[in-house]
Amino acid sequence: MRQSTVAEALKVLQWAGVLTWQNRITRAVVRQRDLFGRWSSRWTVIRTSNAYAFRDPQPHLAVVLAAKSENRRGTQNQDVLDPVETPARDPNNALDRALARFGAAVSAKQGIEQDAAG
Repeated sequence: MRQSTVAEALKVLQWAGVLTWQNRITRAVVRQRDLFGRWSSRWTVIRTSNAYAFRDPQPHLAVVLAAKSENRRGTQNQDVLDPVETPARDPNNALDRALARFGAAVSAKQGIEQDAAG
C-alpha cells in the first residue's frame, strides 16, 4: 500500500467518525547555524508515534445476547499422556556429552539465581 493511500483512508475513517488518533510528540532543542553562520538554538517538535482509537458508530447494535450451548466450558476431550522415558546417555557420544554439560550449566545458573533471590 502506498503512503498516500493509507493517509487518504485515515482521513475518510476520521470523517466517518470511526477512527480518531492522537500524535504523540516531544519537544527538543536543536542547535543550528543561522544565515550568518552564527550558532543558535531553537525548539522543535518531534513526533514519536501515533495513537489510534476505533469507535463503534452504532454501539447499540454491538450488544449481542449470548447463545446457550450444549457444550461445557473449558477444554473438552483432553487426554493426559504418560511421561516419556529419557533414553540412557552414551558417554562416548559427543552430542550427549555436550547436552549433559549444557544441562549442568543451566541447573547451576538456576541454583545461583534462586540463592540470590531468596
